[in-house]
Amino acid sequence: MDVASGGASAAPPSHEAPLEAHSLPGRLGVRVVGEVTLHTRHTWREALGLLARHRGAPLHVELSEVAFIDVAGVTDLVTAARSLPEGQRIVVHRPPPQMARVLDIFWPGLSGIEVAP
Repeated sequence: MDVASGGASAAPPSHEAPLEAHSLPGRLGVRVVGEVTLHTRHTWREALGLLARHRGAPLHVELSEVAFIDVAGVTDLVTAARSLPEGQRIVVHRPPPQMARVLDIFWPGLSGIEVAP
């Protein structure tokens, strides 16, 4: 997986759906497809870890093709954002609806993540 350059429904997880992560063309980020659950968490964490190694520009995470993300997956995103230098952020594009709610409930005012519609 190379992350160097480069509204789904809130359906319950199927526990069998794979998770794919691909570099975003034209900007520093990753496009994720599938479901973020206990069964796919290793792929999610790997993608976030590779992304968080980059410094300077905003990091983009495209989630329009993610049908579900569990609370542990949102926690991984928060952990990645908190590992960034002061002032850098992760911009999350078109996340599943429950993700914004989880962020608002557990991490209100977190400056390291920007949710873009």
